[in-house]
Amino acid sequence: MSLTLALADHTLHALRVLPAQIPNPGATAPPGADKITQVIGYVKWGAGAAIVLGFFAGVAMFACGRIADHHRFGRMGAITIFASVGSAFLYAIGYVLLSTIAGNA
Repeated sequence: MSLTLALADHTLHALRVLPAQIPNPGATAPPGADKITQVIGYVKWGAGAAIVLGFFAGVAMFACGRIADHHRFGRMGAITIFASVGSAFLYAIGYVLLSTIAGNA
């Protein structure tokens, strides 16, 4: 019984003393972090280009569908235009939205 109490006392003492001995280093960027931001920039550029191309593809689909009297194709073009406009909206507010959620703004 006394061995159990001694072990519990030693464990509690170690749990109180150990956190005081562990240093709290400051946050630093890991090596190569600038390359990650460069890749994110490429992805962001590609997303912007895809939004613009999607919008013009939707306009072309809508126009061709109406000219050829193919209503389904015209409707698909209109949906593509709306999706591109919605994506552009999310692209524009994405950074602010994520920063606000993360608490960085």
